Amino acid sequence: MTNSSVFFSDYGEKWITSRGGTFADKIPRENDYLRAGIILRTIRDSFLKSAIEINDKIISLFKGSVGVLDNRVASLIPSTKAKYDSLTENHQDDDVHYANAIAKKSVMTREVDWIIENGVCMDNISPRKSTIPLIGQGAFANRFLVEGSRISPVPLIQISNSDKMRMYGVSRDKESNELLVDWEPNGEQLLLNYCFGHLDSKLLLCPQSNAILINHCSTRKNGGGQCGANGPNAKIRWASEWDPNTATWLEMSKDQLSAATAAKHRGLSFEVIATRDIQTDEEIFLDYGPNWEDAWELHKNTWKPPTEASGYEDYKPLASMDGKSILRTITELEDNPYPNNIITACYWYEYVAEGYDPDKRGYYMGNEYIYEGDIEISPDLWQCDILKMISATHYEVRILRLQDGLDEVLLTMFPRESIIFRMKQYTSDQYLPGAFRHFIEIEDNIFPKQWKRSFDDV
Repeated sequence: MTNSSVFFSDYGEKWITSRGGTFADKIPRENDYLRAGIILRTIRDSFLKSAIEINDKIISLFKGSVGVLDNRVASLIPSTKAKYDSLTENHQDDDVHYANAIAKKSVMTREVDWIIENGVCMDNISPRKSTIPLIGQGAFANRFLVEGSRISPVPLIQISNSDKMRMYGVSRDKESNELLVDWEPNGEQLLLNYCFGHLDSKLLLCPQSNAILINHCSTRKNGGGQCGANGPNAKIRWASEWDPNTATWLEMSKDQLSAATAAKHRGLSFEVIATRDIQTDEEIFLDYGPNWEDAWELHKNTWKPPTEASGYEDYKPLASMDGKSILRTITELEDNPYPNNIITACYWYEYVAEGYDPDKRGYYMGNEYIYEGDIEISPDLWQCDILKMISATHYEVRILRLQDGLDEVLLTMFPRESIIFRMKQYTSDQYLPGAFRHFIEIEDNIFPKQWKRSFDDV
């Protein structure tokens, strides 16, 4: 076994179902385990009352018969008597018991010692508000990190041609309703800001870990916050032993890399390394490179807010909204609406049965929904409508929650301090015309020479 790591996340059954026609069609769902459990108990009950002895041939017959009707369920039925015995040794009359037994047998378990030896720590950093003013979130050390230690692994997705990041204007013909595309690029995708690249290559390498939280800092300019006091404290390098594929891929030519990417293979990884001792709760910084920094300074000095002529006549920066003002109800918004890019959002963190009225679809909630941290970066903010002003400190609100079987949740006596203004989706400053776009630079001394553009590529 190689000393490598695989990262997993539970995307939920809806994600699997949405990928019809792919490998996901073969992945069993919760209901498949329940059906397999029913079949397993039925087999057990039938042969307990029968004089016929169960064997591998009979088990195979059952498995094949189920496969005619449902391959996913059949994949969960044991293929041998030994496997059947291990699943039915604890006899119960509960179908869920057998479904759970099947599920547990399909999971490979590891001892803690194995995880310590072979695993890669993913929780060295966590998101918090950056110490650099007006920059949003940053990455902070959860523990003391010694110089030279790995801060975060960075598995990468390759994009062979950065031209794929270009965006184009789309409209419809008023008469024919035909889709019209302006093939003159009008910008680049936001993803570009989070990817690594090189000026002499169209290759982009996009992180798949929490390393995307790490902000820029250099010794060339004082960036403010902890950056201004200390400068960058981390750097990237190609992955070490935890990703054995990286070394092989670094030897590939441009064509080989493009072919592997086109075949949907992934094989490159970085790792973020501490360049000095980092204290607990200290913000982590990388130097994005001098060209990135020059591009950012140029953007700050030349960018202009959108105008009516550019189709953004009703746009307002979020900072222009008074966060402590009296909020407008949905009735008041009919005559006095907020700017088109602004919505109200409410802090709401759980679905609880207490106080729930299924007829009114509402709750009675008090001050327990006051957020104790920085509400601006809370992950539990939901778009909401203001239905009624109860007092200067409390409102009746409707939270628009389109999951868990709920369309909306009504809350009364909801605290004003847990309601804030937010940008509508895809209307924040990052999506405005001329918004900043630039990849993070890979240092020339670690970028393979064979990946650089030649004269023929120009």
